Amino acid sequence: MFRHLFKKLLSWLREIWSIFKAIDSAVSKESQSKTHTPTNTRSNALTPTSTLSYQSPAIRHRYVELEGCAENLRIDSRGRYDLRQLARFAENFVWISPDSVDEFITGGMDYDTDYIDGKRVLWLDKTECIEWSYLQYSALSDLL
Repeated sequence: MFRHLFKKLLSWLREIWSIFKAIDSAVSKESQSKTHTPTNTRSNALTPTSTLSYQSPAIRHRYVELEGCAENLRIDSRGRYDLRQLARFAENFVWISPDSVDEFITGGMDYDTDYIDGKRVLWLDKTECIEWSYLQYSALSDLL
């Protein structure tokens, strides 16, 4: 019985070790790819496409990971988040009503709409995005 228990424990340790090795290799590959990218590619990514007739606002990204799903959230030059992108990200965890974003927006909110890469973008202040996220999925609001 002791031998069977020892073999089972040893097999679990081997599985855990293989998981750690896989995580380590994935993290090292990701960090290597980030260190070798030139800095001027980011400025090229911010230029609007030829089909757009406006000058896109300067955008930065914030990496967010929750329960195995990850996203680079867009943030404009005024520190506002894209609420529609947050809604698409939250759909990975809970059901989001297609009208939840439009129902949340009221006349008194300071928001702007844009189109980036052919997708509709709704720039909304960070505190209001946190409030919307809390109403939909509180774990997402904790990350913001």
